[in-house]
Amino acid sequence: MNSFHFLDYVFFILPFLIIFLILFRFSSKNKSTKEYFQAEGSLSWFVAGTAMVATTFAADTPLAVTEIIRTQGISGNWIWWYMALGGFVTVFFFSKLWKRSGASTDLELIQIRYSGKEAEFLRGFKAIIIGFFLNLVILGWVNLAMLKIIPVFFPEIQSGYVLVFLLLFGVVYTAIAGLRGISYIDVFQFFLAWFGCILFAYFAIQLPSIGSLENLKSLLPKDKILFFPNGANGSLPWNHFLILLTVLWWSSWYPGSEPGGGGYIAQRILATKNESAALKGSLWFVIAHYFVRPWPWIIVALVSLVLFPNLSEAESGKGFLMVLQEGMPKGMMGLMLSAFLAAYLSTLATHLNWGASYLVNDLLRPLVQNRKKDSYYVKLSYIIQLVTALFSFLLAVYGMETIKGAWVFLLEASSGIGFVLIVRWFFWRISAWTEILALIFSPIFYVVYSLILKFPFPYSILYTSISSAILLILSTFLLPITNKDVLFTFYETSKPPYFFWTGFFKKYPIYKQTLYPNQILLSIFGTLFGLSFVFGGLYSIQCLLWKEGDIKWGFLFFLIGLVGLIFSVQKLQKETKPKES
Repeated sequence: MNSFHFLDYVFFILPFLIIFLILFRFSSKNKSTKEYFQAEGSLSWFVAGTAMVATTFAADTPLAVTEIIRTQGISGNWIWWYMALGGFVTVFFFSKLWKRSGASTDLELIQIRYSGKEAEFLRGFKAIIIGFFLNLVILGWVNLAMLKIIPVFFPEIQSGYVLVFLLLFGVVYTAIAGLRGISYIDVFQFFLAWFGCILFAYFAIQLPSIGSLENLKSLLPKDKILFFPNGANGSLPWNHFLILLTVLWWSSWYPGSEPGGGGYIAQRILATKNESAALKGSLWFVIAHYFVRPWPWIIVALVSLVLFPNLSEAESGKGFLMVLQEGMPKGMMGLMLSAFLAAYLSTLATHLNWGASYLVNDLLRPLVQNRKKDSYYVKLSYIIQLVTALFSFLLAVYGMETIKGAWVFLLEASSGIGFVLIVRWFFWRISAWTEILALIFSPIFYVVYSLILKFPFPYSILYTSISSAILLILSTFLLPITNKDVLFTFYETSKPPYFFWTGFFKKYPIYKQTLYPNQILLSIFGTLFGLSFVFGGLYSIQCLLWKEGDIKWGFLFFLIGLVGLIFSVQKLQKETKPKES
């Protein structure tokens, strides 16, 4: 930090003073697990939604986007833009269902929806697999990003030492804050990181070797600024693009875009005040995540391609950081250091809290015979968070090379799981056995199609998803179903569209079916309007920046989406009262 100017120190230190003030404000509130893991279900839509965005805005995200753009150009971003489809499905189909379920974690839904020893096993097993092992993979790539970021700011200090300090700080700050404090800090950290990236992109364009957007465009290969893939010169092939849009969004479990909602997205939905806040918060998350944030990262990544064209694939993510060393104004170094640390800590804190919520609420608590006080479980979560942080450090140092590679691995290895996570809300015959089989089929088919038969991404996902879905559908008619009383209670509590549950009431006529509003068409329209808004908006910005394409079409879809979103949200908020049959 010897090259830091006085302004760099100011922009670096000031945000942490604000974080400490927020920590002090919430330090005495975490007396129960419901407060610590769910904020007593009192978050506003804006706080909950922004906290979701902050968590997905990790320090690794701009580096991973840079890796993508350097190989496949702007169109390569469809490898994560497609997830907006699943995001809007979560908003319009599932956010209210999650809030009505009354679960504390998304894994608690398992014992609300299913019955028997198989449900108990599934809940505990998923707590271990997702709450610890998959959480380690996610935190591993977040830590890997920090190992690449640290040398830019602290070239004379061993990166591992700095990362250990940050992890310990993150564990302490997570323990003090609880979900409520984490969420409020996330709001501040998101806007800090976003504002920092906007300024970074602006000054990157002003560098003498770039000069302007028009000059940047002239210095780049034409295929690097394509919005839609054309399959040429390393661009994302069209058939891959279609598989992303038609299969991946519902098939693969991925943090922040779980099919049907889940993970920390469900945690924040469950922490909202009411159904309306759940709907609006998840909507704000999807819009901010896919439309509001990406372009500053994209611009800096393209600048890095011009300035440093010969970076290896393993080092390509560093291109984003290397731009920072190319004549930025005084104060920019400190601001970006704060931005990266804010992005890192927001993701770290959420994942530590979320992973501990699984292991405490869904694994250890049900196993403890003698009922303990809530304070015991909160303290137990501190230990779990420390252990998780330690193992995530080891994984980052010894087990990963590229962030994008970790992304793709998680998409492939989980691509047989998503189907059942969606269908369990609508098809009453889905049981805990079905979900257990999904967890078994997915890694088996991943090994077969990806490792043995060597099917490339995303074909490995296509075949895994279809194979798993077929076997899971067949299994529902062969395996025992959930206890009928549990199914009826779940229906009455969550109030899913009645149309899909008529088979249950025909089989068990002793129950009278309440005809809850069938909002399927409205939810479909809301999803389509949302996609029109986001993709139309992204395309409009593309046309404005590069003078490529027809901005009239992009702006038209953007406006149609905006009007449709407002109408859909208003209608869904009104139609909450059940209609008696």
